[in-house]
Parts: sequence; structure tokens; C-alpha cells
Amino acid sequence: MISDTLAFWAPGLFELLIILMAIPVVLIILVVMYVTRGSKEREKLHQKMAELANELKQTQEQLKEQKKDKL
Repeated sequence: MISDTLAFWAPGLFELLIILMAIPVVLIILVVMYVTRGSKEREKLHQKMAELANELKQTQEQLKEQKKDKL
């Protein structure tokens, strides 16, 4: 009786194949999501760096103009 109950809940060959095929698929999906999120974050970082570089150039130009005006 107990062995029948335990055997009822034990996965069969078909269930094991589904589980073993699902694990790599889930892992691939997680890796793809991680890579896409990383590339989006990298793109945001590049945009922010470009904005800061432009701001720095503008500040340097303003300082040069102020120095020329003083002379």
C-alpha cells in the first residue's frame, strides 16, 4: 500500500524527460535576459558618459572665454 502510494507520486520516464529538457531552456532564457539587461545598462551608461563629456567641454569652453575676457 505504501509503495503504491509512493510510486504514484514518483515521476515516470516521460516526466523526467520533460523536466530534464525544461532545465536547459529555463537556463538559456535566464542568460538571455541577463545579457539583454546588461546591454541596456551599458547603453544607459554610455549615454550618461556622453552627456557628462559634453557638459565638461562646455564648462571648459566657458572657463577659457572667461579667462580671455579678463585678459
